[in-house]
Amino acid sequence: MTSKLEVNVEEDISRKIQVCPYRVSSQSSVVDDAEEFAALEDPDRRLESVETGDEKPPTISECRNRLLNVSLARCLGNVLKELQSILHLSLSFNTLDDDCIGVLGDALSNSGVRLLEAAHCQITDRGGSLLFSALLYSDCVQMLDVSWNHLDTASGQAIGRFLSTQKTLKVLLLAGNHLYQELQCTVPLLLGMIGNKTLELLDLSWNGLRGEELGRALSKAVQQSKLKCLKLECNMLSEVELSFVVKLAKKSETLVELWLGSNVFEDTVLVELVRTFMRHPTLLVLSLGPFQFIPQTVAKLCRICKRKYPAKQIIYQGVLRAKPARPVDVQEMLLERSRFLAQKPKKAKLKRDLGHLMLQFGDAETTLLTREEFALALKRFRVKLDRALLEALMDAFEAPKKLVDTGAMALKYLTKHPTERPIVKFAKRKGQK
Repeated sequence: MTSKLEVNVEEDISRKIQVCPYRVSSQSSVVDDAEEFAALEDPDRRLESVETGDEKPPTISECRNRLLNVSLARCLGNVLKELQSILHLSLSFNTLDDDCIGVLGDALSNSGVRLLEAAHCQITDRGGSLLFSALLYSDCVQMLDVSWNHLDTASGQAIGRFLSTQKTLKVLLLAGNHLYQELQCTVPLLLGMIGNKTLELLDLSWNGLRGEELGRALSKAVQQSKLKCLKLECNMLSEVELSFVVKLAKKSETLVELWLGSNVFEDTVLVELVRTFMRHPTLLVLSLGPFQFIPQTVAKLCRICKRKYPAKQIIYQGVLRAKPARPVDVQEMLLERSRFLAQKPKKAKLKRDLGHLMLQFGDAETTLLTREEFALALKRFRVKLDRALLEALMDAFEAPKKLVDTGAMALKYLTKHPTERPIVKFAKRKGQK
């Protein structure tokens, strides 16, 4: 029999060579035969095919390419500069350090790319500043997606300068970054929108935006731009910031969609917001959040809006009930827990009916016991309660002078769980019938 490690020269040379003829199982230490491993794809092949003219796609996708480094970024940049027909570049879910961003930013500024996707790329604040500074005078870019990166103060200032000079950008997605520094970052970013005639969609969700100056800058920027869709979801905006959102919605002449889900809504702000949405001539979509519950007054306005203006859409989860939730009865809760522990002990012979103890408390001449006497009574009755539950039970039925009102305890328990008195059986002596 031929060994597996021998090389047979007489075999056909054209036979397919196995990349790995053996594989070790992770569940055992035995080496067994295995299927062939597929050869790893070289990321440079895609770029080589484009350079040689084999295919000229309008899109290059390098998503989830963990091998992306500075050398490959330079190769990609050369392709983008030479072939102006590439319109869509996707780089999402990579690790783009500052060097890669510098190379790609320079290439993108001289390319024909219109849509750039770079979400979840761990772009730093310096990298974001380099990218937007490089694209400052690009005359092709129409959409930028840099969501879920680490853009901060320097990037916010660079985005403001970018928006003030950009004349082709329509969509800018900045969700999930760190653009929350009010005066140093957010305000310069928003003021850069003033006079921008091309930007239609701005997504600033998940950035922790707060502050009165933010509200003023946002209102001023939206009123003096052609923005159609504004997304401010999951920023924990309060009544102060949302009051400015209501004002900008009233004065904006181009706004079509307003997304405000997962913020802190007061009833008065909600009412004013829905009324503004009803009267606005261009607003068609108002999102209060797919998990937001609105009060009855706001729900009534929403129904009126739907009846009068069927084209308008208000997004929310449901309506709060008119009756408030039932308050928690702490005394009843503690008694129910004690009853359960008395009826379900670890040993069956320790089972007790707590109602019998409550009957004794009700029949006693003195219903006010000290905390030590109450604990001793439970011990004699052989009911085992943990110390925390015992202390909470005594605190719930506490009387003046730190006494325990066992009469009130018995009355509350027996009202919900009426208990019959136990039948006492006397033992018979020998010789007696």
